Amino acid sequence: MIAHGPPAQAVSHHDGSMESADQETLHAQAEAGDPEAMIGLWLAWRHGPRAQEGDTWVRRAVAAGSTHAMRRLGAWRGRQDPAEQEQLYLRAAEAGDRVAFSLLAHLYDEQGRRPEAEVWLRRATERGFDWSLSPRLALLLAMRGADDEALEVCLRSDDPGGEVCQLADSLAEEGLREAADRWMRDAYDLGSGSAAVHYAERQERDGDLAGAERLYRESGSAWALVDFLERRGRVAEARSMLAEKGDSERLAAFLERHGDSGEAAAMRDRILRARPTVPEAAEWLTVVATVVTASALVPFVESLIGRMAEDTYDGVRGKLRKLARRLAKGGEPAESTLIVVSDPHSHLRLHMRTDATDEALAALRDVDLSGPRGALRWNPETREWEHRDGPAK
Repeated sequence: MIAHGPPAQAVSHHDGSMESADQETLHAQAEAGDPEAMIGLWLAWRHGPRAQEGDTWVRRAVAAGSTHAMRRLGAWRGRQDPAEQEQLYLRAAEAGDRVAFSLLAHLYDEQGRRPEAEVWLRRATERGFDWSLSPRLALLLAMRGADDEALEVCLRSDDPGGEVCQLADSLAEEGLREAADRWMRDAYDLGSGSAAVHYAERQERDGDLAGAERLYRESGSAWALVDFLERRGRVAEARSMLAEKGDSERLAAFLERHGDSGEAAAMRDRILRARPTVPEAAEWLTVVATVVTASALVPFVESLIGRMAEDTYDGVRGKLRKLARRLAKGGEPAESTLIVVSDPHSHLRLHMRTDATDEALAALRDVDLSGPRGALRWNPETREWEHRDGPAK
């Protein structure tokens, strides 16, 4: 967490080393038995010459029963010792730490240990704690033929039709076409607009244009209908719909495609002049394309940290883009989409782009997620994750 304000005063020690006043306070609190201060010292020292001393402190916090220390040390150790990572997560979970339920679910799922993953997915999603894992639980259930249980998981969602449609897409990605078709029919019956688009596209491919148009209109997706009208050469209707929706960016691109580059350029100029001037580095208010998940923030970030140990940064960005597509429920987000992970438990929001730099992803390992409510965002000028406090409640 980035502290804003005057720099901490340096304190000299008997061994000649220099320690900030903040670290001196942490050290005193740690000596008094505060596990959070022990974790703070570890975070401050683990990259420098005092790394071994920091490791001793975090392990003292673990020994004191701090599940926070177990989770953080587990995420860190996963890069060198996955077995220790698992044991630390299990220890935290057995102590009743629900965040650890999610971490174990991710860990076992990525290792292909499906029965164990299912156990912890169930526990992680109980009473809606980490709803972002529900689609994966439904998929594992459906893949082993437990359709009634998978449907029950989907029906707990605020958008059951959308959840079932996502399940159908996931089954198709797994190559289970017959099961995917069954679930897609269920999604359509539950009123999923994405399922209606799916069948509209099928009707269009089969040449039933009237049936396709009916389904596109039924889906409620104006953009899918506009694209259909444009493909069928009904340009005036498509343009009228875009103008009615007030999407200037899409309309400008449409005009350019159809030879009206002058009007398209004028429209883009109006868009730029109307856009507020916000410095790119302090882009706290600028949102181009956002998808919001109410997931539990700590397991989301710590699962990304775990993935970095096993994957390339491009692989992590690929997972972020896949998440963005799923959260968009049928839409296709831009290459640089802002994901806002809004944790209902801590009131802290993480703003992360799907094209995050290697440096930003690596720096996630050192972010303190125990701070106050507000927004946490990467600043490319300071090259740090910075916190902006939210309104007090």
